[in-house]
Amino acid sequence: MNDELAVQQIKSGDQQALGQLYENNRSEFLRWIQKDYRCPIDDAKDLYQVAVLIVYNNIQQGKLNHLTSSLKTYLFAVGKNLAHEWNRKMQKSLSLDQDDLLKLIVEEENQNGALDDNIERVHVCLEKIGQPCKQLLEWYYFFKKSMDEITTLMNYKNTDSAKNQKYKCMERLRKIYDEELIKQTA
Repeated sequence: MNDELAVQQIKSGDQQALGQLYENNRSEFLRWIQKDYRCPIDDAKDLYQVAVLIVYNNIQQGKLNHLTSSLKTYLFAVGKNLAHEWNRKMQKSLSLDQDDLLKLIVEEENQNGALDDNIERVHVCLEKIGQPCKQLLEWYYFFKKSMDEITTLMNYKNTDSAKNQKYKCMERLRKIYDEELIKQTA
C-alpha cells in the first residue's frame, strides 16, 4: 500500500489501514528494539503499542500530512525516541533501586544485620559474579521480572530451570560475598 494513501485512510478512520500498519511492522520492530536497546519483550511490546498510538494521533491531529520518508521509517523514528526515553528511565530506576536491591539480596542471604555496611560489598560482588547470573539477578530484583518472564528472556528450558539457575546464582553471590567479607576483615 502506498504510504501517502495509508496516511489518508488512517486519517479518515479506516481501521483496516491502521491494522495493516500495525501488523506489517510489529515483528521487525520488536526484534529491532530488543536487539539494539536490549529491551525485554514485554517492554518492547509496550513501546510498539505506544509508537503506533503516537503515529495514529499525529495523523489524526494533522501533524503528519506529508511524509518525507516511509511510514515505517516514521514509526521506527518514534520508536527510537521512545526507546531512548525508556533507557533513560531504566538507568535512573536502576541507580535509584540498586541500594534497595542490594539490601534485598543481603537480607535474603544474610540475616545477620548490618545491612548498610554490606551494601558496598554487595556492589563489588555483583560486578564479580559475571553473566548470565548478573543479568538474571538484575531482572529478578531490579526489574521485578517473574520467573516465567526470565525463562523466556534467557531461553531456559522451563521455569524450574530458571529457578534452579537463580538459586545457583545466589549461592555464587553468597560465596563471593563471603570471600569479600573475609578479605575486608583480614
